[in-house]
Amino acid sequence: MFKLVIQDDEGKTTIVPLIRDEITIGRKEGNTIRLTERNVSRRHARILRNNGEVQIEDLGSYNGIRVNNARIAERVSLRVSDQVQIGDYKLYLKAEGVEQVDEARTMPIERLDAVAPTDQIAAVAAPATAPMAVVATPQIVGSPNRTLVAIADTDPQGRPVATAAAVAALTAPVGYGKLVVLSSNFAGKEFELSRPQMIIGRTDENDIVINHRSISRNHAKLVREPESGRYTISDLQSSNGVRVNGQDYGKVELRRGDVVDLGHVRLRFIEPGEDFVFSRDAVITDVPDAGGKRGLLVAVVLAILVLGAVGVFFLIKNNDSKTTGTGNDVVQPGSNEPQGSNVVDAATQVATNPPPVTPDAAGSDHPVATNPSSDDIEAECSLYKADKKWTELHNCGERLQAVNAARGKELIETANSETQASIAVEDLRRAIDDGNLREAKKQLDKIKIASAYHQVAADRYNAAESKAQDEEVSRVNRLVAKNDCKGAQAAAKQAASRSEQIGQAAVALANRCVPASTVQQPPPLPPNGDEQIRKDVEQATAQANKLLNKSPPDCQGLKTLLQSATKDQVADAIRPIANRCKAPVATECDAEDFKNKGTNSFSMGQFAASLGFFEQALACKPSVDLVKLAYTAACNARNATKAKLYFQRLSSQVQKDVQVICIRNMIQVP
Repeated sequence: MFKLVIQDDEGKTTIVPLIRDEITIGRKEGNTIRLTERNVSRRHARILRNNGEVQIEDLGSYNGIRVNNARIAERVSLRVSDQVQIGDYKLYLKAEGVEQVDEARTMPIERLDAVAPTDQIAAVAAPATAPMAVVATPQIVGSPNRTLVAIADTDPQGRPVATAAAVAALTAPVGYGKLVVLSSNFAGKEFELSRPQMIIGRTDENDIVINHRSISRNHAKLVREPESGRYTISDLQSSNGVRVNGQDYGKVELRRGDVVDLGHVRLRFIEPGEDFVFSRDAVITDVPDAGGKRGLLVAVVLAILVLGAVGVFFLIKNNDSKTTGTGNDVVQPGSNEPQGSNVVDAATQVATNPPPVTPDAAGSDHPVATNPSSDDIEAECSLYKADKKWTELHNCGERLQAVNAARGKELIETANSETQASIAVEDLRRAIDDGNLREAKKQLDKIKIASAYHQVAADRYNAAESKAQDEEVSRVNRLVAKNDCKGAQAAAKQAASRSEQIGQAAVALANRCVPASTVQQPPPLPPNGDEQIRKDVEQATAQANKLLNKSPPDCQGLKTLLQSATKDQVADAIRPIANRCKAPVATECDAEDFKNKGTNSFSMGQFAASLGFFEQALACKPSVDLVKLAYTAACNARNATKAKLYFQRLSSQVQKDVQVICIRNMIQVP
């Protein structure tokens, strides 16, 4: 007699005797053998006994069947010890007389008896912790029920079996999967699942960062299987858990169209190669508020309290009437009842004269407080805006729209704009981390100046651009000092690929380069006998090179140094350096245009960019006014090196007036 040995992904095994000529395997109730993992289809496979032979066929399952690691295309015969792969389960065919698996290590899975009403093999109930226990399986979003047919080959016995190479070629994933945010607070944001393992969490240390208070520091882990390209998501003991299609899971495989809820952020899984466009295929959907039932309970409790208070009120009023006596309800001393028949108890008063009610938004009558005024709603909206809770602000704006259409619409637009701005800030951060300043600038331009995120984004971008500009200008400057003009131009071109501002500063510097072939070589130093002259020449040469390498070069200082030389040897050493400073700039230079660009950038809060423009204006036409502007921009860009440089070029009187600019930005310039 044949037996089927089933092994799950934890190595636990179950033995099922094949006592029927036909059995079915799947996740749905009604199958002879139920395997409850999600990568098993509802009706996955069928095993047949025919003339002493055991055969298996695929019933159009999503993940298919593999026999000896090759995916089958049609019904095939099984030999003893053949390995069958169904989802995460491995199945082996055994026969009497052949060495069996150790029975002591087996764990039963659910099997139905042949005498059961459903005509199925008897089952041994699995413990609650068994990996193959019956679980409630939600309806999968999308259309996962499709059949992948492999190219069939033929083995020596003529059985159609796909080769491993053919199956790998057909089942290889096209690109990578993605998670796309459906919630209104980050709607449209995409995360490419390109790494074998990715951690999702609230902080920057994670591979996927979702900065939302409902997301745990390390919330979930995504794993991509290298062979099959399938993705699984696991909960990392998060506070709010992982839900897929409305069901809580500790670990689950993701399929096309699955909706994943992490806290209050809803995402949609896009499988590799899926044609998905957010504006066309998605609907912005927020996670239902888990506090709804709690809110209903609070409302019921409040209603009971209101009714109780009304009852107490009428009871007190009734007692007062008994004491004071009015009309026919006078209570005589020593009497327990009033004279007359007009007295009713408090409960009757409440029943016959209920408190006035106001229909709520749904049309049902509930005792409610007076409707909140426009000012009350706007005050609530202001709190959401201050806390940057854009989803709540959007909802609050919709409520305000009912009483103040213009203001409500304005708040809704603000919520939508700030939601997009928060996405742009995150994309800007990623671009800066990747060294892509041009992409970072695009994201910065998406954020309106009035946005709550603009100053933070601008400071982050300016700091990154200022640092990159210093690096690129220094690199070009070193090449210029060596008279390597070809290398300087190449370096300037490469710098321009990082950002327009960096490129302009680097190109302006490279254009001042003088080829080594045209530089007049200084005369040789005097022999060692005249040691003092030798020292004077070396000192003067170092000072001249320092003036030449300033940004912009101090040609006037070089001229003064040359004129002050008292020894011919010193003057001869300085003169070639001074001549280089007089070299014409290769391109036209409009100082006023650069100054205007710098002023515009400064007014937009782009301080690093404005500093670059002011420096280019200085290179064209030096002036005290431009030095002061460059100093101010450097202070606001928190570029201490440049701030100190331009501070030293100002007069002592001007220094006293502008020193506070850098002090406010925590930069000491003296």
